[in-house]
Amino acid sequence: MSIAICIPSRGRPEFLERLVTTAKTSATDPNDIIIKYYLNDDDQQLENYKKILDGLVKKFGNSVQYEVGPDRNTVYTWNVIAESLHADYSMLAGDEIQFITKGWDEKIKNIKKEFPDGIFCVATYDGRKYTKEHRPCTQPIVTKEWYNALGYYWSPMFWHWNVDQYTGDLARSIRRYIYREDILIKMKKLKDKTGMRNRKPGVFQRDHYVFEKMKKIYFEHDKQKLLGACK
Repeated sequence: MSIAICIPSRGRPEFLERLVTTAKTSATDPNDIIIKYYLNDDDQQLENYKKILDGLVKKFGNSVQYEVGPDRNTVYTWNVIAESLHADYSMLAGDEIQFITKGWDEKIKNIKKEFPDGIFCVATYDGRKYTKEHRPCTQPIVTKEWYNALGYYWSPMFWHWNVDQYTGDLARSIRRYIYREDILIKMKKLKDKTGMRNRKPGVFQRDHYVFEKMKKIYFEHDKQKLLGACK
């Protein structure tokens, strides 16, 4: 079973080798891990990206991929990457993450033994401190069956924020939210030039507004689609 790691990235080529290497070397079946980046054609670091990624492609083959195109929002890009690969599992990922737990991929794949219909969402521990009651759905991992039921991997209505919250809420509503504290995929919200592009008040406000509207208008519809696919 394949796992696609979908990553929009800009201005951060220094994280490429660490992310790809940790994902591959900690996996039980590294050949089943597909990592695809989307790069902006106006990024001043584009040539550095290409140089490093071309080296990673030589090392790991076609399981490392990248595409270059115009600047666009992250949720749209996460979905388009996942649709281009249509793997068994697809992960909405940040470009700074590190895969720590050995056999992380096998642990995720084994969840289908409990839910063979494939209708579930997985979230992993990201290295930050949380209470037991608050287990956020950061960087949600969903399945091709989830996509087939909803018509999307992660709701394309969002620009950047709240998409993980909406995804987690959907999974919780059908009791198919799987939080795996035993899988550590470290992340850190960076406030560099790239990170601040999506931290403008207008972007926060826009996605919060969309979240509230989605919960009122579309949530029950999406929930029923998922329930209809559960067996």
